[in-house]
Amino acid sequence: MSETRPAFLVTGTHSGVGKTTLSFTLMALLERRGFRVQPFKVGPDYIDGGYHRLATGRDSINLDLWMMGWKGLEESFRRHAAQGDVAVIEGMGALYDGKNGTLSGSSAEIAKRLDVPVILIIDIWGSTVTAAAIVEGLLRFDPQVRPAGIILNRAGSQKHFQMVLRAFRPALRRRVLGYLSRDRAREIPERHLGLKTLGENARARETLEATVAAASQTIDISRLIQLLKVHQTDPSPKGLSDPEPGVRIGLARDAAFCFYYRENLDRLRQAGAELVEFSPLKDKKLPTGLDGLYLGGGYPESFPGRLFRNRGLRKEILGKVRGGMPVYAECGGLMYLSRSLRGFDGRTWPMVGALPLAIAMDRRRMTLRYVEIKTTSPTLLGPKGTVARGHEFHYSSILSNGYRGKALYQGVNGGGDRFQEGFAFKNLLASYCHLHFASNPLLPASMVGACRNYGSSRNRD
Repeated sequence: MSETRPAFLVTGTHSGVGKTTLSFTLMALLERRGFRVQPFKVGPDYIDGGYHRLATGRDSINLDLWMMGWKGLEESFRRHAAQGDVAVIEGMGALYDGKNGTLSGSSAEIAKRLDVPVILIIDIWGSTVTAAAIVEGLLRFDPQVRPAGIILNRAGSQKHFQMVLRAFRPALRRRVLGYLSRDRAREIPERHLGLKTLGENARARETLEATVAAASQTIDISRLIQLLKVHQTDPSPKGLSDPEPGVRIGLARDAAFCFYYRENLDRLRQAGAELVEFSPLKDKKLPTGLDGLYLGGGYPESFPGRLFRNRGLRKEILGKVRGGMPVYAECGGLMYLSRSLRGFDGRTWPMVGALPLAIAMDRRRMTLRYVEIKTTSPTLLGPKGTVARGHEFHYSSILSNGYRGKALYQGVNGGGDRFQEGFAFKNLLASYCHLHFASNPLLPASMVGACRNYGSSRNRD
């Protein structure tokens, strides 16, 4: 597949090797040379994308084979990459690790399919010659994986870097772009469900600036620009204009609700929605004139007291649900709309109360899986039998369930295990599943249609 824009994929030997740090660092270094960088992330992860946006000012686009299929993945990559001078893709996990212990959906498979080279990140802390052996093994495993460059991470010193560099054979030594020294002060702090989100990391900008300052002294970004032939271009035209917005959907967005696939939002807009952001943490009232609500994933468990104390907004949302407003909620949104939420500290907080569910956080019960669902009844996402794909990632479970309806989703996870999920009340649809709208274009069209019908009936009244 030929690309009109230079691109590369950042990958490494394992999770925690420094992909996110080096990805946003390279993005920032390129941006500061005057290039427009379009960021991407392999897999369903959304936390890393926040750091991509900090470095580039642009939303990061997820590339996930399970949820999007090859056609959707390639189309999304082409469309968004055309808006920048260079596309930088942060890989997922280790280079060759894909779904269920296979190559499927791995960074290597996606790099080959998109015909982009990779930048290998090698953690050299505590090693010298062995680092060269690891690189040799990674590239010989599949010669079709093309190295654009190699960066050595967590070097103890410049002398340590030089010792490792001498162990590389000359052809690979020329691919080494430099190193980043080990400094815990520049590491992104972690929490349950991975790295701290951008909204929770008060030192994010400081970390970025410190890392970029260090990398500018030890990584040869000019050489990377030359190798990839990166140059400034005029932005590609966006093509057909979006339809005139006629439906206002409230989008919960703050530190507690921060997970939305960019593709989902784009497709809602293309279907005719105007997305109006509001904060369940701060705003005392919903925006005016809304025809629906979208409550995405995030970390309500980190802010239960603030969500509880915003009683006026909770009461207003409950009234909208009871009045029949279309409301779509995923994971964190489900938790917020439930009767109560028990935090990791054991304290229980009342939530909106639209669903008779008691949710409890438990570090011992992690759910992480790809999912495919089929609806058992008509919902605001489409008729009975609507199929969609997505993923789940949470440390919470339903402690008490007073729900009397049937499960709206018949699901199967990536390993083939079946499950039932999904809750409804009037025009509310809530689930732990984060669905990707690229898996079925009917989803955004149906959601916007449901909101339009609600708005029309409200206006008639």
